[in-house]
Amino acid sequence: MNKLNSSIYLFPLHPVFNMEYVPPFESFDTEHSSLLYSALTENYNEIFNAFEGKINSVYVFDNNDKDFLPAPFNREGLNLFFGDTCKKSLMLKNLSGKYFNNYTNNLLVFSNSICLTANDIQQAFNLLSINDEAVVIGKTASGGITFLGFNTFNHELFNEIDWNNLNYDNFLLYTSKHEHFLHVIDNFLVIRNIEDFKNLYIELSKKESLAYCSQNMHEKFTQLFIEYKDLLK
Repeated sequence: MNKLNSSIYLFPLHPVFNMEYVPPFESFDTEHSSLLYSALTENYNEIFNAFEGKINSVYVFDNNDKDFLPAPFNREGLNLFFGDTCKKSLMLKNLSGKYFNNYTNNLLVFSNSICLTANDIQQAFNLLSINDEAVVIGKTASGGITFLGFNTFNHELFNEIDWNNLNYDNFLLYTSKHEHFLHVIDNFLVIRNIEDFKNLYIELSKKESLAYCSQNMHEKFTQLFIEYKDLLK
């Protein structure tokens, strides 16, 4: 029996580190697109570290990133999982075989998001512990999704997801077909466009942001804000 009953997964929607395969973020060049995605990804590494020994952590990456992982993901003892991010349903199926079935509660965190604190993660797991067949969703003000938590992996439900248009309203349609207890936690941010980038700048300028973004990570984002200051006007 596994002594840890909860597992958390950092899940990317595309390659993050290998610049040859990183999709451009809006008008950013490849280098700064990768810097943005890398900073968001590394930021979660710091948050996940707070749960070491209490919650199992798995870092999921695209196959193309395998030889390009930065230092935080290149250390002994990390659970790394590689797959083809163009085939997300297959990745989830493979994750299910290796991990989901071994843990009571599972939380998929999308790596293009931010504002999620260690307390929010704890709250999500607490909600999953209350009911059988529960789903917990992290929601943004604009209807984006930052994370999906579940205590029963439903292949049908996850096969229906339109990954190119992953949003709260669509996901609600899928879950309504299946009998799940649905919990929603909000006040997060998904970085998909320039408007989101502006919101990121606003959020990180608040003192509260230190709860989910360390001083070290703030400095990485600041490089981007300086580089693209014209977009922040």
